[in-house]
Amino acid sequence: MARRQTGGRGRAAAFLVVSLIAAVSATAVIYNLFQGFQEELAKAQEKEEMVRVVAAGSELFQGASIKAEQLKYVELPPAFVPDGTFLDIEEAVDRVPLERVLGDELLRIERLATVDAGVGLNAIIPRGMRAVSVNIEDASSVSGFLNPGNYVDILVTIQSSSKVYTTTTLLQAVKVLAVDNRLGGRATEIDMRNYKPSVTVAITPQDGELLAHSAAQGKLTLTLRNDVDVEKKEFDGAATIAKLIGREQIVVKDVKPSKQALRKAKPKIRKVKEVAKPTGPVIIRGRNVTGG
Repeated sequence: MARRQTGGRGRAAAFLVVSLIAAVSATAVIYNLFQGFQEELAKAQEKEEMVRVVAAGSELFQGASIKAEQLKYVELPPAFVPDGTFLDIEEAVDRVPLERVLGDELLRIERLATVDAGVGLNAIIPRGMRAVSVNIEDASSVSGFLNPGNYVDILVTIQSSSKVYTTTTLLQAVKVLAVDNRLGGRATEIDMRNYKPSVTVAITPQDGELLAHSAAQGKLTLTLRNDVDVEKKEFDGAATIAKLIGREQIVVKDVKPSKQALRKAKPKIRKVKEVAKPTGPVIIRGRNVTGG
């Protein structure tokens, strides 16, 4: 009996030791997890290092030199700062935007003309391109809604020697550099009755020759495009009056009919015998007619 009691006490003691070791291990694991959560929480509460960069304090327009009062500093996490962003306002002063920059937008070097590009219109002309101005009627220039920085298609309507008008898309996705003398901003109140705007666009030298010839031979019309829709597309030929009414032109030649055709076409006249007019009353009984 004594041996049995001694063996039972030994097993109980071993169980207690194993349980104690498991409890200590679980406590250690929970403690380590808790410590990890505490460290992550402390890192999250720490203030992240920020970078001071240059942004537009107000809207900037293409071709107009940037002034210091038009810029401001903003602080952003390093992960949100794109490459080429200015870090010092003085580096951007007197530079010329190549496109319109909205307020609060970050100022990046690829959106500005080079330092040696000059100011005004010549600073915003892309390399290899030419600035060409065309005078058009307001009805052909999107009724005053056209502004610098927009993209347009240029159509030309020309009358042929046979007095047939043909309209075709001459150039697509052409960037507007200036409207009248405006390199930026929006149009002010103008008298639309006699308004004939001068629109300056950026095109290649070859397209410049084509545009000049088309302006001399016909009438130009501008169609406004979305600023992000600059993809060039193929069209099914030029528009003519025949296509407009949905049928081909029919040419009718002036041909004189022959004598034989006129003879056949002459109507035949049949003579009808004259019937004596009745002088008295006429009595009709069925098919019998008496009197007269």
